[in-house]
Amino acid sequence: MSAKYPRSFHLPWSPGGTSDDKRIADVSTLLAREIVITEKCDGSNLTYARRGVFARSHAGPPTHASFDWAKATHGRVVHLLTEEVSVFAEYCYAIHSVEYGALPSYSLVFGVRDDARKLWWDWDRVAVEASKLELPTVPVLFRGSVATERDLEEVTTALASEPSQFGGVREGVVVRLASAFEDATFSRSLAKWVRKNHVTSDEHWLHQPIRPQALQDGASASRQASGQSPRDRSQK
Repeated sequence: MSAKYPRSFHLPWSPGGTSDDKRIADVSTLLAREIVITEKCDGSNLTYARRGVFARSHAGPPTHASFDWAKATHGRVVHLLTEEVSVFAEYCYAIHSVEYGALPSYSLVFGVRDDARKLWWDWDRVAVEASKLELPTVPVLFRGSVATERDLEEVTTALASEPSQFGGVREGVVVRLASAFEDATFSRSLAKWVRKNHVTSDEHWLHQPIRPQALQDGASASRQASGQSPRDRSQK
């Protein structure tokens, strides 16, 4: 059965961590092994599973109107989803703190878990699954290995300081092992860097008027949900 996404720990040097956040105490498991560093996008944690689409809590289907696009997308891809597999995405339909200029989709896949085996798929397999669902992954900023903690700090800090690939500021970055890993080692196989003061409003976005993020030129919300390409629509 699908379960919610585990809590991800901050890197020791992440400036956006608060007193309520946890930090990874030892980054050695991320050194001298192949890692993937992706952009941390400003959205809602979303899960596509065979039995439904879920927001962060997994208490049930999300009820906020901004999730209507996600529900339509789930209707399009549900037949492609297998039992016991959860596809996790950053859902960026509504503007939270970062306003993007050109998203390729409102759902950006960042992880897939075999819930029965409690196993997180390797990154290449995640990318294949996203492609099957016709959804992009979050941007990959670095793939390779670093030898020391100092090297990891330098590369994550440098990447986090760059603008978002979708326009606007970059909320942060996420480091994960390129290989598969188990639930039991999740907190040692993935960590994040989040910019300071990444929440820019005292009022939660759920209580504000919905302002949709901008999609790339030629894209539309209805076509994204239905899976149509610009060419598909022009031929009808």
